[in-house]
Amino acid sequence: MRVMVSTAVAASIAIALAAVPAEAQQDAYQGMLTYTDAELSVYDQTRQELAQQMVDRAMAAFAVAPAAAAAQMQDGTNPLYHDGELYVFVLDHNGTIVVHGAAPGRVGTSTFDLVDTRGANVGEIFMDNRSPYGKWVEYWWPNPATETDESEIKISWVKTYGEYQFGVGMYADTPGEVDLSGVDRQTMRDIYQMVDAAAAAYAADMDSAAAAIQDPDNRLYHDGELYVFVLDHNGTIVVHGATPDLVGTNTFDLVDVRGANIGEILMESPSPYGEWLEYWWPNPATETDEQERKLTWAKIYAGHIIAVGTYPKADSEAAPMPSAKDMERQEAAWQMALNAAQAFHADPASAMAAIQDPDNRLYHDGEMSASILDNNGTILAHGVTPDLVGTSIYDIEDARGANLGAVFEQRSPYGKWVEYWWHNPATENSEGERKMALLLDRGGYVFSSSTYPSDEGDDADAAESEKRRIAKAMVEAAIEAYADDHAAANKAIADLDNPLYHDGELYVFVLDYNGTMAAHGVTPDLVGTSMFDLVDAQGTNLGDLFMESPSAYGEWLEYWWPNPATETDEPERKLTWAKASSSYIFAVGVYP
Repeated sequence: MRVMVSTAVAASIAIALAAVPAEAQQDAYQGMLTYTDAELSVYDQTRQELAQQMVDRAMAAFAVAPAAAAAQMQDGTNPLYHDGELYVFVLDHNGTIVVHGAAPGRVGTSTFDLVDTRGANVGEIFMDNRSPYGKWVEYWWPNPATETDESEIKISWVKTYGEYQFGVGMYADTPGEVDLSGVDRQTMRDIYQMVDAAAAAYAADMDSAAAAIQDPDNRLYHDGELYVFVLDHNGTIVVHGATPDLVGTNTFDLVDVRGANIGEILMESPSPYGEWLEYWWPNPATETDEQERKLTWAKIYAGHIIAVGTYPKADSEAAPMPSAKDMERQEAAWQMALNAAQAFHADPASAMAAIQDPDNRLYHDGEMSASILDNNGTILAHGVTPDLVGTSIYDIEDARGANLGAVFEQRSPYGKWVEYWWHNPATENSEGERKMALLLDRGGYVFSSSTYPSDEGDDADAAESEKRRIAKAMVEAAIEAYADDHAAANKAIADLDNPLYHDGELYVFVLDYNGTMAAHGVTPDLVGTSMFDLVDAQGTNLGDLFMESPSAYGEWLEYWWPNPATETDEPERKLTWAKASSSYIFAVGVYP
């Protein structure tokens, strides 16, 4: 349930903070808990994503019209900047509050004068975590979505833009949250994309969108148990992908088997960012009319609520969470398939030739490669085995005898991960290995990229995971800057005070495709040096390491190197994210 911030709650924040003397609490402060993704529920992780979206929306609005944006952020009824416990706050470069969505009376207060109930100085927390890439910070603060003045652990996403720091926080385990443990990542991703696709179609042409949503053969809006339905602002069903006869029915007249009023659930406080809701409803993928527990993602758009729901599986049936390494490879496979689709629709012949060129890094990356099939399952391009071109996927069996045509039937316009057993070209093992292939159905063709899961664990703690995320973001910023102006980018990378390219131990360096250092964020004297002339403390030739097969999608490389955040020249183990782009390799490393 969402509760709008009242003046009483805003006042209680001031009382709660005033009751915590800095001197008395600072000595007792024993440190804050650090949440990792594994410790947060799936529901809380989705709330984190919404907080990040709200920050980006607030920054974009503030950049155009600061005064108008500030007024909207402090309007408790504005759903763009208030969503349950989520609200926007803005600090200036001195740590002074200039916007506060829950307690506007706090504007003008220095965060350095605020100490939370565990003794942490709030200003120091924010100032120590200023970053153009955003960081998660933790402190204790009253939750405006509850009726008590008790402080709770607040996890806030804070991001600097110019002289300002924008933040939105969420509270783990907020009462009323939905249990999403039975929904796998693939299904959630499909649902988000299906809702957004329906919203875009509705904005373009409502009548055509409604017809497409109610066409059971339209893969954009139907995938097994998944289908779109749309409500107007009164809660009346205007489109229903599974049961068109429900069009015209008001959801306030519908009650599920547990006695919950469907209209009240869907219409209580619709969110422009989306929210997960729970009720019971018949599953169209079964042959019975029995109601099952349903989890629905609903998003308000142009006065309509657009939604797609799923029926969660038992824990024993849920797909296991892939390792961090495998998730990175899956993201690279996604990008490879999208690149193939874009290239094919621009120039089919050139795209197919590039896919079958083993030296083309866009379509070959370690064990990953791209392929294209037509809608009948005929292979048009294959990155590993060009001899398969012209073969029907229905005539091929995997290493365990499964027909790949049946696997192919699971394709989706949103991308579907499928599994079968196949020879891994990156290993010398002639036996088949478990292969995860993405099937992306676009424009009458299926674009595929695949990876072989390693199921290797990742021992990175929360702090290291955060550094790895920033390292990747920093690489992307350097690539973008290089595309605009090499000389200006090199100068910015060498500027130790530039937060875009320096964050503690993190810094950017750039190599050309000959292995020569083109820019270095800590030691400019290395510019012009060949990486092939550098050997680490373990005897690894850094030129061989970086230049063996640079990835267009990014990869982690390991070697030993001095840590600029320490006062010694002793080398430490370093993990560096390296990505090839436009004849350069861009890299940022972390020290585990």
